[in-house]
Amino acid sequence: MRGLVQGQGVRPTIACLATQQCLAGTVCNSSNGVEISANGSAIELDRFQDKLRQTFPNIEFSSEPAEHAEIGDFRIIDSHGSDRLHTAVPLDTVTCPDCIEEARSISDRRFGYPFITCAKCGPRYSILQNMPFDRGATTMDRFPMCPRCEAEYRDPLDRRFHAQTICCPDCGPRCWVDDRRGNQIAMMEDSIERLAQWITAGKIVAMKGLGGYQLVCDATNDEAVQKLRTRKARPSKPLPVMVSDVDAARRFAHVSETEQSALQSPAGPIVLLRAFGDRHLSSLLSPHLNTVGLMLPTSMLHLMLVDRVGRPLVVTSGNSHGSPIIYQNEVAQQELASIADVFLHHDRDITHPIDDSVVQCIGDRVMTIRAARGIAPMTFAMPTGSPAIATGGHQKVAVAIRTSDALVLGPHIGDMNHESSRLRFMENVSSLSSLHQVDPSCAVHDRHPDYFTTDWAEQSFDRRSNVQHHHAHVAAAMLEHDLLEDTVLGISFDGTGYGDDGTIWGGEVLLADTSKCRRVAQLRSFNLPSGETAIRQPWRIAKSLCSQVGQPVDNIMRYAIEHGPTTSSMGRLFDGVAALVLGIESVDDEGEAAMRLEAVCEPEEASAYRFGIPHPTHIAGDEGLPPSHFDWRPAVRDILDDLDQLTPGRIAMKFHRAVANLVCDQSAQNLEIPCVLCGGVFQNRVLLELIQNEAYRRSLDVRMPGRIPVSDGGLALGQLVVSESRQQRSRQPCV
Repeated sequence: MRGLVQGQGVRPTIACLATQQCLAGTVCNSSNGVEISANGSAIELDRFQDKLRQTFPNIEFSSEPAEHAEIGDFRIIDSHGSDRLHTAVPLDTVTCPDCIEEARSISDRRFGYPFITCAKCGPRYSILQNMPFDRGATTMDRFPMCPRCEAEYRDPLDRRFHAQTICCPDCGPRCWVDDRRGNQIAMMEDSIERLAQWITAGKIVAMKGLGGYQLVCDATNDEAVQKLRTRKARPSKPLPVMVSDVDAARRFAHVSETEQSALQSPAGPIVLLRAFGDRHLSSLLSPHLNTVGLMLPTSMLHLMLVDRVGRPLVVTSGNSHGSPIIYQNEVAQQELASIADVFLHHDRDITHPIDDSVVQCIGDRVMTIRAARGIAPMTFAMPTGSPAIATGGHQKVAVAIRTSDALVLGPHIGDMNHESSRLRFMENVSSLSSLHQVDPSCAVHDRHPDYFTTDWAEQSFDRRSNVQHHHAHVAAAMLEHDLLEDTVLGISFDGTGYGDDGTIWGGEVLLADTSKCRRVAQLRSFNLPSGETAIRQPWRIAKSLCSQVGQPVDNIMRYAIEHGPTTSSMGRLFDGVAALVLGIESVDDEGEAAMRLEAVCEPEEASAYRFGIPHPTHIAGDEGLPPSHFDWRPAVRDILDDLDQLTPGRIAMKFHRAVANLVCDQSAQNLEIPCVLCGGVFQNRVLLELIQNEAYRRSLDVRMPGRIPVSDGGLALGQLVVSESRQQRSRQPCV
């Protein structure tokens, strides 16, 4: 059995099924996945395999006659490895309902134990040292099982049968509370109670979670939230909130059935939800936005704290803004002392730091915004290929590796602006390669010459290749939708991507397969006054747009416009329109202006602005034909006319509808091929819902984002897809 088969209670389940069928044999973890050797009659074995496929419907199976017959009973035996890993790495999962019930039962021996786990829940990837997944290969190896845990571990009728993370208060990890100076002020049972008192008093807690430290405070206390923002240097970026259960989530936001399933999934992600206007939470959590990121407790430690405080909690990454999550006790005590008032540490070591995942739901589809705990590493089975590493881009970086039979996307690292993030990037390359037993011989990187990831690849590998930014985006979308053998119309809208002509691309329509692409349409170019400064000061972009529709600008600004870099970025167009409509002067994070424009959209507005399109998109014939241009000037002129006539919400909605119509029109011109959406602009929920509805109305084949992050977080997967395809083509003989 291959796939996600380790760390999920698979072997105990198999042993029970085999025993029920009266089969003899063994089951074990291996580098190939889970290996079963079973002996019985042909009818019994057929029945057993049918039962396996019913029990594990998403797992890949293969079988062959055994060279020898197993005798006796059916047993779980020690794991064995090989030179290469051929199975998925197990993912961290939140505490399951059965463990929660035990921890809340005063008669249970694990009552109140914050590190309770079983065969189906708890830390996996974050504590893994090597594969296969066994206790001895994790940081739980330092905690020998007590006699009672040992008995449960050996009992086929116990639900902790062969649970590798099994532990209890007598033999498992322990936690304690330190003050800023490192003085211990509470242990185990008292720790949660003391933390709750500090949080209620408006203090900030640094708490070690499954994948690293998290900063926690009262989500209803404006003063506490502002203190956290100031100390963390995170002025306006939304802060996630943890609530006790789905009923609590419904008090603060709209929760659909799909969103409820996402909240309660084993991954335990942050789910972006439409917030109620009067939500009884601090207004500082997500200023200027109409959404809130909610999550349920990810461990018993979190649940006990939420229960004790009795109100929603801010639970955000334990780091300073822009740096990777901190995961080591001593480092946290030192680096977070300027942010946290008190620390909760524990002695279960983390080998692979990993942040919270973030998702949102579009209709009945769950879309990954940030692939981290419970979602990454993300494994895709692929035909045999050459080991390689892909570095992603510069923002939202996640590393991907090519094993002999799979593509693996590592967890979110972050932007490469800080030295600490660059060090974490190199650690991830090393740990991901080691864990998957791969020694990459080639590096694949973005074409941007100034990216750290490009420089690292050039310095570290003799064999390397580059992939154009938006082609990589499209290839990742093709992988998402199982279109690797097809030609697609890739609509790639984002903020920044290095183009083939040396300018900044970002509003592109590409006719692409996995080895090549052609730019068949683009957004009309404009200049960015003062370069990257315009990203943080979108009023500059607004001035540039206005200058192209005949609006006067002063000589200094005209000079800045004329000497600024050229871009075709849809993300920057959103920024400029947001500055025009909402009067935004400056922002703290890329994408903030566009998010604020999305937040004010009034759904009742049914009309749309328009883009000028001189001629249809060329997808066939002479490849020398120039790309079509989407002229945004008619839309900007109409926006300027409407500023004194319509509310910002109506103008914002008309602009979103214009972009949605533009996308659907491109698909309608090319009905014979599927259309895939990619790039950070398509994290915009309003835009996606408009496209989805219009595509359905017009029966268009427009593929929506899903499991793979649509932003640069999925870029490395696309880089590997393109690089491997090119290698295969180069090996094929010329006819």
